[in-house]
This record gives sequence, C-alpha cells and structure tokens, in this order.
Amino acid sequence: MRVLLVFAVGLAAQAGGAWAMDCPAAPQNVAKDIVVDTQGSASGLGRLVGGELKNRVEVTAKNLFEKYPNADRITVATLMMSVFCQQIDKSSQLSDKEKLDQLNVVNDRLITLMTAPAK
Repeated sequence: MRVLLVFAVGLAAQAGGAWAMDCPAAPQNVAKDIVVDTQGSASGLGRLVGGELKNRVEVTAKNLFEKYPNADRITVATLMMSVFCQQIDKSSQLSDKEKLDQLNVVNDRLITLMTAPAK
C-alpha cells in the first residue's frame, strides 16, 4: 500500500490586495540537525525555477533520507514543505502566480518521492 502525501496550501488575503501563502507548520518532533540541513538546502529558492527547483527538492530529500535513515519520511517531507513554502513566500522576486507554480513543483516532487517504492 502506498501512502500519498498531500499538502493543501491555501491562500489568505491580506490588506492591500496582497496574498500570502498559508504554509504548513513545521513538525515539532524533528531532530534539530534535520531542521538545520533542510533550512540550508532551501535557502535561495527564490532564484530557482522549473527543473532547477525540482532537482533541488529531489536532492534535498534524498540527502536527508540517506543522512537520517531512521527519521520518518512523512515528517521529513512535512518539514521540507514548511521550509520551502516559507522561502518561496518570502521571495520578492516572484509574482503570486510564480510562487504558486514553484510551490506546486515542490509539492509534486515530494509526492513522487514519498510514493516511490522503498529501496
């Protein structure tokens, strides 16, 4: 049975017509090392688009899963989505549409990695 990881990220209107993403909260039961590694991997996401972002998500996930083999994959993926979402949302270089497009790339890649058969 395959577990499907789905993140619902909504938008909340703010004053002045600007939109902000409602990013999932980071799980509280994640080792500090994983949090630091994920935050470091997510830095600079505002400059990445399309395939570059997809590759960054995949490399980050694989590195975390290899470095912390006993960590729960869903917890790590939730942390990744939280950190990546916050980094994308902070970008002043992206339009709202570009932010949503990037978030969809992250979400699609995480779902693919989470539903892949275990090696």
